[in-house]
Amino acid sequence: RCEARVSRRPPPHGVGDSPCHNSAERGRVPRFGGGAWAASDAQTRVFAMFWSLHGGTSTIDTLLASEDGFTLEQLLEEDDLLQECKSQNDKLLDFIVESDNMSKLIDYIIDMPSETDSEARRFKFPYVASEVLCCDLQSIRDVMFSQAQLMEKVLSILQQDPPLAPVLVGYMSKVVVALFKGSPEAFCAFFNSVWAESSPEAPLALPKIMDRLMLHLGSDAVLQMLLVLCVGEPVMAEPGVAQQLQPPEVSWLPHATLVPALFDHLASPDPEAALNASALFNMVLEASPTLPACFCEPEPEARQRCGDLVKACFSSSCAGAVAGPPGLNLPALDVLVRLLARCRELCSTTSCAAHLLHSISESIDSFFVALATPAQLPDRIRRFLPEKDALSMPRPQAMIRCKLLALFEEVLRRDDRESLEALCQLGFFHLTLDILLLPHHCNALHMRTAAIMDVVLSDRGAGHGDAGTEAAPGPRDSLLYALLVEAQMPQRLMECASASASMPVRPSGHAYVMVLIRALVETTAREPGVAAVLRGVEGWQEFVGPEGMLAAWEGIQSTPLGGKLPHRASDLEEDSDGEDYETSRELERALQLQAATRAEQAENLADNAHRNDNRDTDGNGPYLEHFAQLLSQRNYVNDMGNDLDEALQESGAEDGGGSQWDASFDDDEFEMDESPVQMAAHEADAAPAAPLSDLLKADILEDAGRAPEASLIAGFAHFSVAPETASSPATDGGWDAFAADFPPAAAPVAPPESGEMDLLGLHGEAGSDFGPFA
Repeated sequence: RCEARVSRRPPPHGVGDSPCHNSAERGRVPRFGGGAWAASDAQTRVFAMFWSLHGGTSTIDTLLASEDGFTLEQLLEEDDLLQECKSQNDKLLDFIVESDNMSKLIDYIIDMPSETDSEARRFKFPYVASEVLCCDLQSIRDVMFSQAQLMEKVLSILQQDPPLAPVLVGYMSKVVVALFKGSPEAFCAFFNSVWAESSPEAPLALPKIMDRLMLHLGSDAVLQMLLVLCVGEPVMAEPGVAQQLQPPEVSWLPHATLVPALFDHLASPDPEAALNASALFNMVLEASPTLPACFCEPEPEARQRCGDLVKACFSSSCAGAVAGPPGLNLPALDVLVRLLARCRELCSTTSCAAHLLHSISESIDSFFVALATPAQLPDRIRRFLPEKDALSMPRPQAMIRCKLLALFEEVLRRDDRESLEALCQLGFFHLTLDILLLPHHCNALHMRTAAIMDVVLSDRGAGHGDAGTEAAPGPRDSLLYALLVEAQMPQRLMECASASASMPVRPSGHAYVMVLIRALVETTAREPGVAAVLRGVEGWQEFVGPEGMLAAWEGIQSTPLGGKLPHRASDLEEDSDGEDYETSRELERALQLQAATRAEQAENLADNAHRNDNRDTDGNGPYLEHFAQLLSQRNYVNDMGNDLDEALQESGAEDGGGSQWDASFDDDEFEMDESPVQMAAHEADAAPAAPLSDLLKADILEDAGRAPEASLIAGFAHFSVAPETASSPATDGGWDAFAADFPPAAAPVAPPESGEMDLLGLHGEAGSDFGPFA
């Protein structure tokens, strides 16, 4: 059908006379590079036909066939241009890939239009030109990679002075990323050949490109382009799952050149450039399986670079560019923390971590002072405020303190005696406990401070060095002494927990306090020195004893939450959609009620059977089957309000009158003067009824084998809410025939009064011929 629809389109001018030949020629879609996959000929044809299936003749074909000629601007005005490009219109692509036309398209995405230009030139042409260049077309890539001046023109926007126009640099970034994704190997091969052959002063030379990229690194479009081309895009993940980076098969810029350039821009006066350099640096560290070579070798240069990184954290050139304490450079601090973490995660045997810790120990007091120093307002806010108001404005400090605490946590995980002793002498744990216990609502700070204390109390302590050696007892003992004795951690935690217990609303850090107390209890089992210290703390044994506050809190935490249990497996994964589902307890009560009802029914059936054990039961088999079928259709526990004869009428309507229990006697199979007994005999010879409820049928038939009529009447009267009376039922012809088969000893069933339920439909309307069967 697709080929038929395509064949009805007239072929473009100059392409073969056969429509099918034209569609096949236009069905060529380029094979995807990068080793990802390559479309087969059939898939290629389908992809092209997808974009070519539209009704009528395209205006692009009409324009291409015009004898008066056409211009690139006329094509850019057409709404079908992108569709025709993706459908592999050969004549259109031949026109677009001409050198002059490609140059004009690039001009539209890099040159800022003037105010006197038309609206189409200012808005539509740049956008459509960028979309055409981003089309996944091999012909466009071949032209771009074969003519270096075109790629040079695309990147020439970087030669402009910052800041760049956000829209235009976004178009440039989009085109470059599209060319890279279309064929990463061809993209990198083109630049590698240019870098190998060109002089250092050439526009596309690697040093030139690197300098221009770093100059405009404050642009988010440039940052995004470098992330895709040099690091990789994050892989799509389920909500709540951390995204993992997918490194590209090839990197556009060598990391050996990119990382030092980013390092040099961590102290850039432009705050956006410094932040973007830090973000890209951290992404490179995350995606790389090894540490950057410039921080590892050669040894003298690596030591110098590690020292420069620590010094960059207090660079004065960007002191007013970030919202940190005076002189604190947060982008450089981010890189320092992440580099230490990667050294620990990779278990690196290089001297990078040792050089970093040595430089940190020399500036440990400056980092400690920054932890307590008020933050500065960013320039983007401070420049709009008078000096008096700027000094009185509140300064959020949580972000700065979290970064500094993360740095101190990495230091505590190392066996660096000089740094650990300096922290103990500065009273680091006093300040950490203050941040944890003083009233505030920053959960990130609570988490960071609790993590620091857990590092000290854990088995690992500060002893996970690069080679995985255990910590020396000296630094660890000094840390425990400073935390438990000098900072009085047990006393302060108990005091905070006792004060929180009397509050109507507990502080946000209460849970962290109780968890740390539990960590102390666990530490006493493996640390005799800690156990000795805690035994000397007044009130500690009572607090952590079986009747203490810790046991009470843990009991509350271990209590299951209330509410209904989920009834479906999907309810465990997502929120309920608002519908009410039966819980297991409700279902259990319903089953118990149903079982009790069955037991009472069986008892009544047994009593009636004993009184009528001499009754002849011949000929009543059809009635038993009939009434067992009626009982199997009802749930007397969950639904006691629907009349059974209404259910029978509904089931008869659904079956189209073909059910064997159909009450309609208009069919020629039955005569109108037959009694219910004769009708039941006819029905007994018919096809068997639908499957019965095994449990109900077994109960009915087992008891009815002794006295069927009395058992059934007693059972039916048990389920009816109408009281038993001495009145006789209506004496029409049908009821007389029905009642003649039952013994006089059976209790007569009174017709229901107004408003009473007739569960089995035994009471017909007055004047009806066949009672419940009418």
